[in-house]
Amino acid sequence: MNSQITPEQAEFLVLFCSLILVAVVMRLVGLAVWRKWFQDDGTPDNLTQEERDERLVARRRRAQR
Repeated sequence: MNSQITPEQAEFLVLFCSLILVAVVMRLVGLAVWRKWFQDDGTPDNLTQEERDERLVARRRRAQR
């Protein structure tokens, strides 16, 4: 066995690492977007589900403007 890395192996290693990096970045961006758009603080607000839905719709309308 030779302890040197061939150019093909180096190319594969760079490609593989870049794919992993892209996947990690996409995951982090997706998580940030999910938390921004669908954040729910989880505190009890004594609202019915219908009232929560109306509040969510109103929040999304404000965000679209």
